[in-house]
Amino acid sequence: MKKNRKKNKIYGIFLFIFLLIAVVFVFIYFNLNIFKIPKEKRPLVKPKTISANKLKIQYFKEHPVRATDIFFNGILKSLSISRNNIIVQDINIDINIPAGDPENVKEIRLDYKKYNVLISKNLDFNFIKNIIKSGFEKYIIPSGTNIRYFIYTVKNNCFCVYFYRKKTLFLKAVLLVRGKNNSGFNSIQGYVDAPKIALDIDDVGYDPSYIEKLVSLKIPVTFAIFPDAPFSKKLDIFLHKAGYETIIHMPMESIYPDLNPGDGSLYVTMNKKAIIKKLKKDLSKLPYITGANNHEGSLFTSDQKKICEVVGFLKKKQLFFMDSLTDTKSFAYRCSLELGEPSIQRDVFLDDKPSLKYIRDQLKVAEKLSAKFKRVVVIAHPRPDTIEVLIKKLPAIKKEGYRFVPLCEFLR
Repeated sequence: MKKNRKKNKIYGIFLFIFLLIAVVFVFIYFNLNIFKIPKEKRPLVKPKTISANKLKIQYFKEHPVRATDIFFNGILKSLSISRNNIIVQDINIDINIPAGDPENVKEIRLDYKKYNVLISKNLDFNFIKNIIKSGFEKYIIPSGTNIRYFIYTVKNNCFCVYFYRKKTLFLKAVLLVRGKNNSGFNSIQGYVDAPKIALDIDDVGYDPSYIEKLVSLKIPVTFAIFPDAPFSKKLDIFLHKAGYETIIHMPMESIYPDLNPGDGSLYVTMNKKAIIKKLKKDLSKLPYITGANNHEGSLFTSDQKKICEVVGFLKKKQLFFMDSLTDTKSFAYRCSLELGEPSIQRDVFLDDKPSLKYIRDQLKVAEKLSAKFKRVVVIAHPRPDTIEVLIKKLPAIKKEGYRFVPLCEFLR
């Protein structure tokens, strides 16, 4: 009897274990099969990349300025640019324009971040352009944020990009190609500290010999080319291949009735349609220009409505504008800033008086301004006296530590 009880007890234990295992097995099977959702009926889980993209788009919508800053930093990182080759500045400027018209003068405040970056000569400008374009198409455009950008490049010298929100500049970047024979800079601190001169040569398109002499100096100079001069297109092509910045030199009406600004000038009596038609025709003649400035134009640029029509059209064409400031009542620079058009204003005329001494003295004025403000915009012309002074003085000025840069580096 005792043995049977013992056997029954053992059988009971085995039966309990067996039933326990069976219950566990059924439980597992039940969960894996009965409650398992068939593949085709499972809710779709969006890939992480799509989710990340949506988050970035939302961030651009909520914080457009900060998001663009992060976006640009990401570009620099993707280009493997060392932090030692980047200097960031916060720029704050108050500008009163037009300075010569007290009744209509207006103070414009500029606050933007500037990236100064030294890059390798092996970096392709088109590659950088495509990265920026791709990012805009992927994040910024879908966000609906009113941000746009302008890019200006000078072969083997610099890549400049300007970011605007609505009509306000908030981020600017100047990427300099390292090397003495490129931008002329081997350190980004050297660029920031150097007194810089942007020299523009107006009235280009007639005597190529003067231009060839300046090119032989191998100093970055900007050339403003007439749309209708005999050698305009040939010089535009030649200068582009040689790695120089070119802009169109637009004839505009002067306050002096007897002064003819040149063929195809813009006049205040023209309506907007006529102005745009003239601009389209002239721009089509010069394939490599990246900006524009006014030839004469003391009357036209002081007409706020007319000059703003010109600036607005240039903005659509992604061309910057330099106000030659032939009259202190000019609205050109103000219109550009208010419309969100990359722009600049002339500081010094070298040769508005035909005198070797005067030209040399004006160069000294330019040097002093550059030493004080680290930047100065100078206009000169391809005339015998001017070329004589520039050929002698520019190399000497460079040896003194001054650096010549394209206009596109100074835009605001």
